[in-house]
Amino acid sequence: MQGLLLRLSTLDADAESAVRVIAYFDSLVRDHVSVPVLLTATARLAQCPAGLFDAATGRRSRGSQDGTIDTPSACPEPVRELGSGLGAVWMERAGPAHGLDEIVLERFAAAAEVTLERAAALARAGRDPALVELALSARTSETERARALRLLGFGPSRPLQALAIALPDTGLVSGLRAMGHHVREARIGDTEAVLATTLPAHPELPQGSRVGIGPELPGARAAESWAGARTALRFTGPHDRVMRWSELGALALFADLPEAALAELADVRAMERLGEEALLAVRALCHAGSIRGAASAMHLHHSSMAARIARAESALGFSLADSDGRLRAHLALALLRLRANVRDGTPV
Repeated sequence: MQGLLLRLSTLDADAESAVRVIAYFDSLVRDHVSVPVLLTATARLAQCPAGLFDAATGRRSRGSQDGTIDTPSACPEPVRELGSGLGAVWMERAGPAHGLDEIVLERFAAAAEVTLERAAALARAGRDPALVELALSARTSETERARALRLLGFGPSRPLQALAIALPDTGLVSGLRAMGHHVREARIGDTEAVLATTLPAHPELPQGSRVGIGPELPGARAAESWAGARTALRFTGPHDRVMRWSELGALALFADLPEAALAELADVRAMERLGEEALLAVRALCHAGSIRGAASAMHLHHSSMAARIARAESALGFSLADSDGRLRAHLALALLRLRANVRDGTPV
């Protein structure tokens, strides 16, 4: 500050106004403003457009007094180079320079250096899988989780969802990014753990992906969403590749049953003996609620579907004609998927 005040004597400007300029930019740095906010704040102070060139990304941005941000085709001359090769800043003054332009440009450049360095640090931290693990762990303290979320680019109160993806991930994470979701991921055991902004109701999945989706919760409760996502993943299968915790309901109570206990259930054993064709027919009936609805879903004639269901009923030992029988079959199908995942080592 003393060095800057000494330099004020060389400027044709009022010293008190110059100190206010310095304090203005110091407050922007202290508030950790983003590049767009810094640009528009500078433009409003200088009453002319202000621009920044980010050497790391090659991106040029220009802010105006009305708050708009655009991308100029080139950097106008002259520019003020930033330290460490970070880029450059400029002001687009029409007409003669104002008395405080030099000190504004100097403090704008200093603030831009700090802002770009912070953005680069956040980007590096966002790629740190250890931060994702910290944010999702039930053993993490509230303070540690808030810090991890902030470094990952999430706020502790922002709604988030955790996803548990059965490896290998066949492109789901990259697809979510392409859709504009803020996504951070880490491999935890045999599962891809993902933190993401709220997902669409029916996300498009690459062929072969299986994913459990945790409940939408504030970031501070990310561990709860992760626990729900892992449980939901255990109920996925070849024909039920997406499972949401919110759709499990009472099924979640069975999630911790050991494989031996599941194998002893008569309905699970009977369902396991059905062939693929009969399994698909039963599943379609459970979802549609009627023979005709199931036939339509599977693109079959209703008489062909009725014959398949009759054979399945004979093997299962109970009727699927009423809601009680279909509920029993639906539960057996879910527990069959659970048993297969427990046997195959899908993480808890």
